[in-house]
Amino acid sequence: MPSKWTSILIGALAYVFLSLLINVFAAGAGPAAGLLGCLVLIASAMVAVWHYTSTHQLTIPGGTGASMGTLVGIIGAIIGGLIGYTLIQMGVLPDPAVAAAEQMRERGMSREQIEEAQEMTEIFSSPIVFLLIGSVLGAIGGAIGGAVGAAMFKKGGPEPTEPGF
Repeated sequence: MPSKWTSILIGALAYVFLSLLINVFAAGAGPAAGLLGCLVLIASAMVAVWHYTSTHQLTIPGGTGASMGTLVGIIGAIIGGLIGYTLIQMGVLPDPAVAAAEQMRERGMSREQIEEAQEMTEIFSSPIVFLLIGSVLGAIGGAIGGAVGAAMFKKGGPEPTEPGF
């Protein structure tokens, strides 16, 4: 089987680009932005599978699509996380801890409650934890998108039985 890396990188870069657009333009949308981010991840994994199957005119098994999607999600989460963290440090994107504190104040929470919540927010918004959580979630969503893409983008003929990377 031909190399899948070009297609995986195309999918990962699509994921990074679209995720950053969501962070810039829909950051205040709350759960809707999170849902949109999940859909972008699944679609980006599907793009990788589509690119691979179309470029090489072949059909791949669902497991191969899932593994491609997993790599799209992990690579995209790491690259996007590093870029996002840099943009937060530069002040281009809002700091999630500051935004969360503002939302808590608006809800009328006490200073003590806000401080307790901020301690937890700081733990989960550290760069390493953020990248780890993003990679795990990216792997799961990417695997789903890759498996769906493998089922959707069949090119005729029998599916290969050998795993290939």
